[in-house]
Amino acid sequence: MKGIILCGGKGSRLRPHTFSRPKHLLPVMNKPVLYYGIESMIEAGIDNIAVVVPPVYREAFDEALQGGAPWDIEISLIEQPEPRGLADAVRMAEAYVGNDDFILYLGDNVIDGSLAPLVERFHRERLEGLVSVSEVESPQQFGVVQLDGERLVKVVEKPKEPPSNLAINGVYLFRPSLFDAIAGLRPSARGEYEITDAIQRLVDDGRPLGVFRSPYWWKDTGQPKDLILCNQHYLQRIEGLRVKGSIDASSQVSSPVSIGENAKIVNSVIRGPVVIGNDAVIEDSYIGPFTSVGDRVRIARCEVENSIVMEDAVLEGVARRIDESLIGSDSKVLGRTQPPQSVKLWIGDHSQLFFPR
Repeated sequence: MKGIILCGGKGSRLRPHTFSRPKHLLPVMNKPVLYYGIESMIEAGIDNIAVVVPPVYREAFDEALQGGAPWDIEISLIEQPEPRGLADAVRMAEAYVGNDDFILYLGDNVIDGSLAPLVERFHRERLEGLVSVSEVESPQQFGVVQLDGERLVKVVEKPKEPPSNLAINGVYLFRPSLFDAIAGLRPSARGEYEITDAIQRLVDDGRPLGVFRSPYWWKDTGQPKDLILCNQHYLQRIEGLRVKGSIDASSQVSSPVSIGENAKIVNSVIRGPVVIGNDAVIEDSYIGPFTSVGDRVRIARCEVENSIVMEDAVLEGVARRIDESLIGSDSKVLGRTQPPQSVKLWIGDHSQLFFPR
């Protein structure tokens, strides 16, 4: 079985962060979102993976994935020239798949659970397709399945009146027959080739399709709040105190905390769960629970909690605590001590700032 991970889309809800990198490479606990999907596939025994990417971001994905070298597997990149929907993205991988079965994974989704039970059931029941679903409160935001017992009878993309609360959570298993179903598709009302329409064709043709009711924690990381929630979830996995850097005698560190190589904690309070990257410097500051601090970040005279601070950012002398924030790489957030005590902003398009009153 091969793996396909789809990494298209503009990431408009995550701007301005996605002006400089694809949303799939934004960090959760200092690791790109995409890595979680790759590592889930590897854990399930899938070591031949293709990632479908837009041409504009190919270089970024090349740099992040290195052909699979970080995991000692083979990862290929396949370009989708235009963003024309999930089914079109899958079609780009037809030659790569050939006659093999494949698992399809949406690269901006994070699922905390093993894919092995899905693979085992797919083969055991000799299914033509298997769709993983989760119960959700707002199914109209997702692709939704309708069941007759446990038999899949209908799939609808973002319906105004959902037939159930079972949303497709970004994991599918297929045989190559899916490509025949895709070949006959027309664009939807949204102007896209929908994977749900292709699945419905398989259903209408009488192909055996199953549904896996996922018990796993799942999040679509389409918005800043979703990344912060993912960060919270995975930070809870940290155990104990792991220190590869240095902590001076005037600092207080309450585990669970992970401190990277050459990182320095000076006269500061760190309350876990927290992860601090390599070569970061925390000085005269408080870093509170559920915070990820990236590589080479400098934080001085600040209080930060429940936030993601990406690599090479600088936070210095901010008078109020920073909370529930997503701070991009190379950003600078600086307090002012000299008069006048005004707010000075150099911000780009699509930025959002929230000031206390």
